Amino acid sequence: MTPSRETLPALLELQGVDSQLLTTLARAKELQSSERVAALMTRRTRAIAAARELDAGQRAAQDAVARAEAKVSEIQTRIDRDTERLNTGGTSKDLMGIQHQIDTLLAQRGRAEEEQLSAMDHAEEVAADRERKQPLLRAADAEARAAVAERDAELTRLREEHARLGAERSRLAAGIADAPLLERYDRLRTARGGGRIAVARWENGTCGACGTRLSPADAAALEATPDSAVPQCPECSAMLVL
Repeated sequence: MTPSRETLPALLELQGVDSQLLTTLARAKELQSSERVAALMTRRTRAIAAARELDAGQRAAQDAVARAEAKVSEIQTRIDRDTERLNTGGTSKDLMGIQHQIDTLLAQRGRAEEEQLSAMDHAEEVAADRERKQPLLRAADAEARAAVAERDAELTRLREEHARLGAERSRLAAGIADAPLLERYDRLRTARGGGRIAVARWENGTCGACGTRLSPADAAALEATPDSAVPQCPECSAMLVL
């Protein structure tokens, strides 16, 4: 056996680690671009905006009630003042004028009280609508937060796993003395965009890298590869451990 052929099992172990590294990177990329998380965050943003609108609507309704109450109170104060003037007496003309003013204020108070009742009814409707919708909005916020926390926790785990695998790869690569074969392995692995299987087992006439089952003639030729050469799959060029 040549040193190159003896190195293939070590390369096979290195290939296993490299495949795991690719898997962790692919999963991390998938998590970072998760459509589910993006959709939940969009829903959360809309929920927050809706909650703010509900809060603003409630404040506006409460302000309207306060203004209506203040208006009724102001008119009542004027009525009380004019009633006191009326009770103190005066000329017939003055008293008629005061009474007319009181009658006018009473009519104004009636309209103001109607506006007050309308504002109070509206405020109650707004509060009830807010009360109905808030649980749904809080649920949207909570679901999005949970999804982000879950994603971030898995990303942390993947980063730790990637660091562990990176250290393992360095250890395995440092233990391979056949530098030319290691370079050949890396070229095959990173060719055509990367992610290829550069070394695999040859079992039952099938390439462990691409899954191709060779014809009896091709299989025989492969198995007859001289010890001075490294067996390669004729379909995917992966180095094979016979």
